[in-house]
Amino acid sequence: MMTLFAICFFVGLALTLLNTFFGGDFFEFHADHGSAHGHGGPSFFNLSSILASLTVFGGIGFILNKVGMTSSLLILLIAIGSGIFMGWLFFLLFAKVIYKHDDSMKESDFNLSGQLGKLSVPIHGTGTGEMMFVMQGTTRTISARSEQGESIPKGAKVLILQMNKGVATVTRFTE
Repeated sequence: MMTLFAICFFVGLALTLLNTFFGGDFFEFHADHGSAHGHGGPSFFNLSSILASLTVFGGIGFILNKVGMTSSLLILLIAIGSGIFMGWLFFLLFAKVIYKHDDSMKESDFNLSGQLGKLSVPIHGTGTGEMMFVMQGTTRTISARSEQGESIPKGAKVLILQMNKGVATVTRFTE
């Protein structure tokens, strides 16, 4: 039993140090929802929580064995409980402090189809113009081309149908 606890402690400690110094997002367990990457909130099964649980499980089990506790079942239960508790604390730290400030962009932030805006530079026939739109509270501009090749005057409301090499294909929006 001592060997199991020692291995868990040292493997958990070594991986924690590697995760700390080299980062570990490639080890995270993410769930995909449809085609977008899942960012609904942090998972309890993140690398930091798992490594904290493993390290504390091994450390507590090893210490309890060394101080002379004789009941293997009691040592195992205390070690498991301590590991789960520490993993939960790391999850709370991750969820309430670290993830709270994570403003990573999502794939949907780049999909402009269906975005409504208005032309700031008119589109003349098959040429390009420029449209303005508001996204996440910021006014942005993008080159725009008419879907049917028709001219659209400045100030007209347009709807983005698709993007092609950074140029929006738009159609006039009618209410």
